[in-house]
Amino acid sequence: MLHRSRGRRMAGLTLVEGPKVFSRMVVMGVVPETVLMIEDDDATSALCRTRGWDPVVVSREVLAAASDTVHPRSPVVTIPIPGSSAMRERDTLLLMDISDPGNVGTIIRSAAAFCWDVSTSGTTADPWSPKVIRAAAGSHFGAHLVTSSDPMDEARSLGLDIVATVVAGGDQPTRTRRPIALMIGSEAHGLSQENLGEADQRVSLSMDEGVESLNAGVAASIFMYILASKNKAP
Repeated sequence: MLHRSRGRRMAGLTLVEGPKVFSRMVVMGVVPETVLMIEDDDATSALCRTRGWDPVVVSREVLAAASDTVHPRSPVVTIPIPGSSAMRERDTLLLMDISDPGNVGTIIRSAAAFCWDVSTSGTTADPWSPKVIRAAAGSHFGAHLVTSSDPMDEARSLGLDIVATVVAGGDQPTRTRRPIALMIGSEAHGLSQENLGEADQRVSLSMDEGVESLNAGVAASIFMYILASKNKAP
């Protein structure tokens, strides 16, 4: 049931898989609903003992059936999905119809590293899907994630500079004194004309003429690094 977005919404739960993400989850104080582990998973057993949790020991076959992957690493854990946070007056990435879970996870991981919030909207992949959580490598638990039906209006009401990313023809990315709402469009079509029309500025990355475009996760990460608040103009 938790392998599908509808099932996750109904249950209010999602899956966390593998020792790395589980360890990060524990450090950040997330309390699981259920911990499934194989018998020789001593690291998970030890972590659970320190928190007073009672893991369920299962066979590898049961672990695989519960998992979202073909050959999962123990443990497989269910956790409550946090409620959506409100957009803040901070640098925020606006993901507009980013459908690939790997890209969304990569972006969340980079956003956590460069101190950006992340807002998802439209047909963007569910940020709490197991695939996105794996791609983000545990960064969810320290990130500020927002789900918004109208991210542009929210960003505008907070006084954020709305910046659209385009493959070519935009300005060099430079930041102003105000926080930025940086729009990243779909992998196939980019940003809509409506989104572009609402932007205060359009920015592009300088690339070799032989390169058509960058992966959305890579491009968003580069933009975030360039525009990070630590690089803010004096």
